Amino acid sequence: MNSKKLIFLLFLLVPIYFYGIHYLPFRGEEPNRILTAYEMVYFHDFFNLTHLGEPYYNKPPLFMWLIALSSSIFGWSQEVARTISVISSFLTALLVFLFSKELLFRDDNKNALLAVLIFLTLGDLLFFYGFLAEIDAFLMFLNTLGIFVLYKLLKKGKDFWAFTFAGIFTALSFLTKGLPAFYHIPISFLILLFYFGRFKRIFSTNLLGGLFGLFAPLTVWYINLKHPLPYLQTLWHESFNRTPIAEKGGFFKHLLLYPLLNLKQTLPYSIIAPFALFKNKIPASREILLLLALIGFNYLPYWISPGARGRYIMLIFPFLAIVFALLLSKLNSLFNRNLITYTILGTSLISFLLSAFLFFDHFEFFNFYGIYPFLGISLILLLFSVFYWKRFNNFGALILLLAILKVGYINYIAPLKDKSHPERQIALEFSKFINRSPQKEPVITYLPEHIDMELCAYLDIYSKGIVLRKEGTFFITREGKMPKRPYKILDTSHGWVLGAFK
Repeated sequence: MNSKKLIFLLFLLVPIYFYGIHYLPFRGEEPNRILTAYEMVYFHDFFNLTHLGEPYYNKPPLFMWLIALSSSIFGWSQEVARTISVISSFLTALLVFLFSKELLFRDDNKNALLAVLIFLTLGDLLFFYGFLAEIDAFLMFLNTLGIFVLYKLLKKGKDFWAFTFAGIFTALSFLTKGLPAFYHIPISFLILLFYFGRFKRIFSTNLLGGLFGLFAPLTVWYINLKHPLPYLQTLWHESFNRTPIAEKGGFFKHLLLYPLLNLKQTLPYSIIAPFALFKNKIPASREILLLLALIGFNYLPYWISPGARGRYIMLIFPFLAIVFALLLSKLNSLFNRNLITYTILGTSLISFLLSAFLFFDHFEFFNFYGIYPFLGISLILLLFSVFYWKRFNNFGALILLLAILKVGYINYIAPLKDKSHPERQIALEFSKFINRSPQKEPVITYLPEHIDMELCAYLDIYSKGIVLRKEGTFFITREGKMPKRPYKILDTSHGWVLGAFK
């Protein structure tokens, strides 16, 4: 399979990644990221994060800075926030290409592009975190960029700058995720020092550059905090409440089940790669050992932590993709046009028909949120299949199948989530009344004790105002829990009430 075919497949994945950022409602921690970003702009405070005007200490601010910056330029929407993760995924793919050429495929663009395609079609990235407004895709990019920069600096003999940037990237990772940053970049840097035979340099004056690179950004962050102690205490709790020390049980169960979850996350290559390894033994070169060390040491803390989530291992996805590419490049039968190709193509056709059925079965949903994304992606898949038909092999057919499965997944899950979590519909309906207010930035008082982050985030986006705990012109509450002061009800929806204070 030549490089031009692989590039053609790569271009197919761009619209596939964007498909779903409009249809799928908020899920997971996405509304938390939007809320904190929106409020930091509203209050003009980019260091002290808040939820509904109250302090929020669970995460550092860097990812929310990106949401605030992009949203201030392009407008507030879930699509703009999610685009950060899409861009992060493709920038990481570029780093996969560059790193794989540095280590294994120096004069071989074909296998470097193969690594890129494998990376972008890893199950957890393609179907979930590669396009959601979560921290993980950006953190993966930041970690991969840091390791690549450190590798290049050490290779060129610029040790002082390598130490300095190791400190800078550790600080940036901390400002994104918190205390785990003090493990991942430093351990990766130590592995690179050992790889280049400069491990003893950690006892040299170069270390001062690393300490400066680390503490300069963190000092700027720290001195701008209003309440640094509870912030740091919360970050400590967030990082260590899932470790074996904090978790009372489930350690051995996690040791067994977590790798099985990871195999699911890295489908389909976690199935194909072992078969390739069985067919062709790979020599244990220094470069391969370096990749395995980066994978193993960055994976270890989550394998031994019973509370670790599957998405945490996305940090190793770029290096896994390079290893998978090496294995698959040795498996010649994967790239031949044969019965398997036609079987995959037939499955792709059935999958597309199913995704079209889901579209028409939930036509009311798609008609409300817009039919053009699905029609556009369907046209792209059709043109791709017609143009690429005579060039298909097993790998090309597999990429097409994964692309169609992503479309079908969104067509299935988006209407389902929208029905079970109607916050977007509620916010759109309530905003019609709020936007009639003459106030430029109306304040909406949130009354219930339990915070529905999705509803608050959507109201912030659609109402052109802000949801806070303090008194405002409007209020939202659950039915049956009305305010004590005089009010009038403006609208009700799905058990929620929008009112205005008299």
